[in-house]
Amino acid sequence: MLGYGTKVKGKATSSSSKTVTKTVTKTATVRAKAQKKVYTLPGQKHDPPEEREPLRIFYESLSKQIPTSEMAEFWMMEHGLLSLEKARKAYERKQKRQQQIRTGTPVKSTKMERPESSKKAQVSKSVDVKAKKRVNYSDDDDDDFIVKRKK
Repeated sequence: MLGYGTKVKGKATSSSSKTVTKTVTKTATVRAKAQKKVYTLPGQKHDPPEEREPLRIFYESLSKQIPTSEMAEFWMMEHGLLSLEKARKAYERKQKRQQQIRTGTPVKSTKMERPESSKKAQVSKSVDVKAKKRVNYSDDDDDDFIVKRKK
């Protein structure tokens, strides 16, 4: 172990640098040997996760609850959890979406209709705004006032 300000002889430095160089070369060759996996399903990039994997559970349940969810469909396609036919359709849809993003074409999002309860709440809010009354005070009496409907 060398302390601060200690000089090192040239031979010790060169032998340690050779060792480091050899180590780097060995690791580089190991990395070069690793080949990219080829999957049979279109769009698949990863191995299928285990059944109890939290992300798999999340996306499978999302797919069951909202069958039109692109997010779930794309994730399941990339992890090889869709059938061949569904994976092919999802892959084509993803390619179209990526092409639109690259060309700058605005992507039309598919909006779902609101549930009945939220529609009723929205209607009642607009009615409340219309139902507000305007109060005009007359100059003669402070106690009397005239209420007129807003048109």
